[in-house]
Amino acid sequence: MRPFRFAAILWTIIALGLNAYIHFTLAPSVSDVPGRLMNLGTLYLIEAGVNALAAVFLLVRPRLWSALFAIVVALIGLLTLVASVWMPLHLPFGLPAVPMSSWTTEKAISAAAQLFIVISGTIVAATGRRR
Repeated sequence: MRPFRFAAILWTIIALGLNAYIHFTLAPSVSDVPGRLMNLGTLYLIEAGVNALAAVFLLVRPRLWSALFAIVVALIGLLTLVASVWMPLHLPFGLPAVPMSSWTTEKAISAAAQLFIVISGTIVAATGRRR
């Protein structure tokens, strides 16, 4: 494996882990926001789990599909996070509404990590072996 690709995989895994940690630690503080299906704290825990799963996929099988999964997870999280700064988001399927709030340190770190995941995940996807 080329050193540049290895570094991109490693940093993508670290950024996914950081984003999972932030969502896991913030989940209790937003668990009072209700939804028909689940509360916002549960949605944060699911987001943390999906980020951790993407990190494990990249660790075990650093392939195109695992890099694309990490990119999609990060893009959805980043779009949701940035949009929630300007307006409340009413999610479909009985999911809770994400209230509008200003930028916090945690949001800024999470947004930076997710943007980094998109960039480094793209590098991982682009530098993989062609069969």
